[in-house]
Amino acid sequence: MAKTRATKTTASKKKEDADSTPKPTLKKLDASVDNPPQLFVLPKDATPEARIATIPNPATSAPNRYFVCPDKGFYEFTRIAAPKNEQRSWLLAPDQDTKKDDGKDVEEEDSGYVLQTPDMFVATPVDPLFLLLPALAEDSESGGQEYLEASDYIVKMTKTSPHLSQILQPNKPRDLEQRLESRIASVSDCMDMGDEKMYSLALPKLVKELVSKAKRMTAKGLPASMEDRFVKQPLDVPVLSIKREESSISIANEGTESEPATEAQSQETDASGTTTATVSTTATSVSIMFEADTQTAPKDVVNLLRTKVALEFLMSSYMSPSLRRKLQPLLSESDGSGVDFTPLDKHLAHIASLKKEAQALRSLSDNISRKRSAMEDDEAAERAETKKRKKEEDDLKKKNTSQGVKKLMKADTSGMKKLSSFFTKAPAKK
Repeated sequence: MAKTRATKTTASKKKEDADSTPKPTLKKLDASVDNPPQLFVLPKDATPEARIATIPNPATSAPNRYFVCPDKGFYEFTRIAAPKNEQRSWLLAPDQDTKKDDGKDVEEEDSGYVLQTPDMFVATPVDPLFLLLPALAEDSESGGQEYLEASDYIVKMTKTSPHLSQILQPNKPRDLEQRLESRIASVSDCMDMGDEKMYSLALPKLVKELVSKAKRMTAKGLPASMEDRFVKQPLDVPVLSIKREESSISIANEGTESEPATEAQSQETDASGTTTATVSTTATSVSIMFEADTQTAPKDVVNLLRTKVALEFLMSSYMSPSLRRKLQPLLSESDGSGVDFTPLDKHLAHIASLKKEAQALRSLSDNISRKRSAMEDDEAAERAETKKRKKEEDDLKKKNTSQGVKKLMKADTSGMKKLSSFFTKAPAKK
C-alpha cells in the first residue's frame, strides 16, 4: 500500500509541474499589404534637402526615379534582385533601444517587417549630362540650331520634371547648378554675348565626350558578365579537330575464293578450307570547337572591342533612338570620334569567314557520318541475315540426319583406315 501511495503522489506531482510550466505564445503575423515598402541604399552624408525626384528617362522618355542631392549630384537606382528560382525575403527590424524607468532598464519593443520580394535599390552616380541631353537636343530635332543660356536649358529640364524645381533654382546658383552648366559647356558650341554665354549642342563634341567616358569605363576592364558575352564570345574562333577511327570487318567464306580487296586485308585458311578475311577501314570524323581568341588576338583589337561595347552600352542606356542615329556615322569615322575601328572590323570579318567555313565543314562531316552509319547498318543487317540462313541450314541438316548416322558419327574411328583408301589405285610395279 505504501508503494502504491508513493507512486500516485509522484504522478500527481509531475502533472502539477507540467501544468505550472509556462507555454510559449505564438504571435500572429499581420496581414500583407497591397503597397509594401521598398528597400533603398542611399549615399552616405546626403544633405537633408536631398529628394527622390521623377525625371524622364533620357533613352525612353518614361518617368523614372532618381535621387538628387544638391551637394552630391544625381543618382540612378539600380535594382538588385535574387534569382527567381530561389526563395528569399527581407527581414527588417529596428535596433532594440533601452530606456530607464525607475532605475531599471526596460527594453523598448518594436515590430519588424518582412518583405516578400527581396529586391534592393542601390543609388549609383549618374552623369547629369545624360539627363540634360533631351533638353539640349530638342532644337536639333527641329532642324535648327539655337543658342541659349545654360539656365534656359535647366528651366527646360525642370518643366519635364516638376520635382526638380524644388531643388534646382537657376536664380540662386549652387553647386548642383554649376555642375549642370559645366556639363552643358563640355558638349556645346559657345557664343559670347557680352556678359552672358550662349550654348548649342555640338554632336562632334558629344561624340568625343562619349569616347572619353568609354575609355575610362574600360581602363580597369569591363564587368565579368559583359566581358564574357560581348568580348570573349565575338572573338571565339573555330578550331577543327580531325579524328580517325580504325574499324575491322571479318568475312568467313567456305569453299570459295575471296576477291582481292582494295584495302588492307589479312587472310587465314584452316584445314577445312574455310577462309577468313579481315578488312581494315579508316573512318574520319571532323569535330569543330570554339576557343577564346582574346589571348591570341592583337591587344589593340581587344581594347577596341571593349571600347565599342562601352559606347553601345552608353548610347542604348542614356540616349534616344533619334540621337543615336545621328551619332552613329560620327562614331564610325576616325576623324569624328578619334578612334579608328578599322582593325576591329577586319578582325571580326575574318572570324566571321572562319565560322562560315567551319559551319560548311560541319555540315559535310554530318552528311558523311550519316551515310557511313547507313552503310554500316546495311552491312550489319546483311551479316545477320547470312548468320540466320546458315543456322537454318545447319538445323535442317541435323533434322534430316538418321539415328544410325548420328551413332556412327559418335563412334571412335581412331586407328582405322578410311573406306576410300581401299579404292585407291595400286602403286605401279617397278
